[in-house]
Amino acid sequence: MKVSNALLEEAVKIYKVLSNTSRIKILYFLENNEADVSTIVENVNLPQPMVSHQLAMLYRYQLVTREKKGTHVYYCLDDPHILEMVDAMLGHVSHEIKGEPHPYKNSEQRLSK
Repeated sequence: MKVSNALLEEAVKIYKVLSNTSRIKILYFLENNEADVSTIVENVNLPQPMVSHQLAMLYRYQLVTREKKGTHVYYCLDDPHILEMVDAMLGHVSHEIKGEPHPYKNSEQRLSK
């Protein structure tokens, strides 16, 4: 797959957004929930200003959507594929911590499956 510099630069921006533990916690919470800020605060155990700031960043990069209903704004995960990528990274980290070999040693093995 040939990848343009513009595409790579956008991917790097998303990786930077995902380099924050609080944002990942929020994304995992929103995987199966539509919630307002108060509900997110209660479930991810982070202060409200931090949650609001992280949601703004996630929204800016189209990782969450928001919808105003009455006086509340509800957030939900915009693209579930983003968590598949995070899950893959967590799998990688898990292998590293345990000192186990990775299921696919190289791209040839991956492509032959």
